[in-house]
Amino acid sequence: MLPALPRLAAGVARCSLLLALAGCGDPAPPAAPPATPKTGDATKTPPPATDAKEAPPVVTPPPTVPAEPEPVGAAVGEDWLVWYSQGGQWVTRWIDATPSESTLVAERRALVVSDGARLWRVARKDGEVDVSACNCLLDEEEREPDLDCKPRARLVAPGLHGVELVSGKEVIVRPPQLEAMYGEDIDRSLEIVGGAGPRLFIQWGESGYMCGAHGLTEGGVLVFDLAAGEVMKDALGPIGSALPAAVREPAATEIRTLLVECDGDDAPTLRQVLDERMGLTGVSIALADGAPRITWSFETDTYYTCSIDYASHGAGESGLVAAGAPLGLEGPLPKGVEHALVQIGQAPALGWARLSLSAEARAAALAAFRRADETPWPATFAAERPVAVSDTQARRQAKAKLDEGRKLTRAGDYPTAIAAFDAAIELDRALARAWSERGYAKLLSGDLEGAQADLTAALPLDEGAPYRAAVHYNLGLVAEKRGDPSAARTAFEASLALRENESVRKALARVK
Repeated sequence: MLPALPRLAAGVARCSLLLALAGCGDPAPPAAPPATPKTGDATKTPPPATDAKEAPPVVTPPPTVPAEPEPVGAAVGEDWLVWYSQGGQWVTRWIDATPSESTLVAERRALVVSDGARLWRVARKDGEVDVSACNCLLDEEEREPDLDCKPRARLVAPGLHGVELVSGKEVIVRPPQLEAMYGEDIDRSLEIVGGAGPRLFIQWGESGYMCGAHGLTEGGVLVFDLAAGEVMKDALGPIGSALPAAVREPAATEIRTLLVECDGDDAPTLRQVLDERMGLTGVSIALADGAPRITWSFETDTYYTCSIDYASHGAGESGLVAAGAPLGLEGPLPKGVEHALVQIGQAPALGWARLSLSAEARAAALAAFRRADETPWPATFAAERPVAVSDTQARRQAKAKLDEGRKLTRAGDYPTAIAAFDAAIELDRALARAWSERGYAKLLSGDLEGAQADLTAALPLDEGAPYRAAVHYNLGLVAEKRGDPSAARTAFEASLALRENESVRKALARVK
């Protein structure tokens, strides 16, 4: 069979094939005269034609040579969205996926998901809550007479929502928890750890001392379906037991190790953990060397003395598997989509969706996608932000310690400078520059982890653009020293967006 060819080429091919038989373009010779019919034993010759014109010769048509069918999608591919995290921010690519490769159609630094027909931009929608001392929970007659029950801190309450790109309709994915809180050292987290189609895998957490007998840590993973506008009920439970043994057994072994440490000889056997004790409680998707890598998280209940969240945890890994079908995690993905993932390479979180749009709907959706807001995402973790002190004397003393720390930093005496900043923060925990300057001193001293923590805490304490630009710049320097150019680029770009600065531009060029 000949391969599929353009018409002209196919005609030439046919000529070559038939040249010896009929001559390309010339009529075939007349067919041999038919046999003379017989009647009995007599042979009769047919009478001559009475028409003056000669009958046309009989032309034998050349044999038909069928062409190979065009593979489906060879000329026009399928539209897909592929989204992934990069340096704490989201990137979504609209790609044209053919059977063998992919072409980038458009890209936005935003998280956009789809059910095939509708597209949503997903973004944080946070609030803030007051945090007060535990004794303020008591009735007034039971409190200490001089107890100040004004909020001592503010805490970001992370939330999520989706906005349909074409219609503008909002879907609340996870509302911020805005009830006033009591306790100390409280933090919250909210993170998208993967998804498929309109489904998002959302990990949340909260920890701190909540006025109980001891500190508390809790959290989990929920699956939200944007198309349905609600959390999927018991989305993970039925999948756990259906996963391959190669996924479940490492998780069971990890869980049992902690149970043995806690319960000794009373700990369950590995088989009991596998069959009776552990359940699937989380799922996340990363991109590893261009291929989806799913982490399945399991846990079983235990005592607080063994684990502060009353659970023993274990995890197993896999690629796309049949058991993941309820979440859209069965495989394989089309080759064109796999090609697009290879182009990205690595990402800590990943998702995708196939689009099914008419020509008119596609044009409207693509135009809306290209306009999608690219506002950067806030930090995954939110810690308490102290409320400014009202004691004027204490604030003056804090500023004096701040000035002392700055002078010591310029002199290169970082340990003493850090001690001065410690004192300033102790006097006024809302003094923004004490946190940022201490972070900078730690950066210069080589304490990158401490610098990252201080600068992250400093960022929300002052809304001024020059201040925030400087903090983002220092966060970029920390990321650069840690060997994370992607995070460094994100921080330097955030700094430039707030304030033009030649030093920041040079740093950005350096990490690019």
